Amino acid sequence: MTLTVHDIRNGIRGGVGRFKRETTATFTKEELAALADALDVPTRHRSTNDTTRAAVRVAVGVAETIEEADTGSFSKPELQAIADALGVEPVEDDEPEPLY
Repeated sequence: MTLTVHDIRNGIRGGVGRFKRETTATFTKEELAALADALDVPTRHRSTNDTTRAAVRVAVGVAETIEEADTGSFSKPELQAIADALGVEPVEDDEPEPLY
């Protein structure tokens, strides 16, 4: 098997101190903020989810400037670049621990 987008997102979530999810979902505003904190993205580049995603892309070297950066959801290669920048090693079938 290979790593899925869900596996990589969960690895990133765990790497920035957020809860992993059972189902695949894009990052929430709070998860994006934690990711931006971990990557030292200045607060002036975090006014919306779109600007935060653009700033994260610049911080990990996927884009050169915020103006040029895509503002949509992260692709699998972008997620891998983010995981690499954080020093996170995603795991296949990375599901959250039960809460009970």
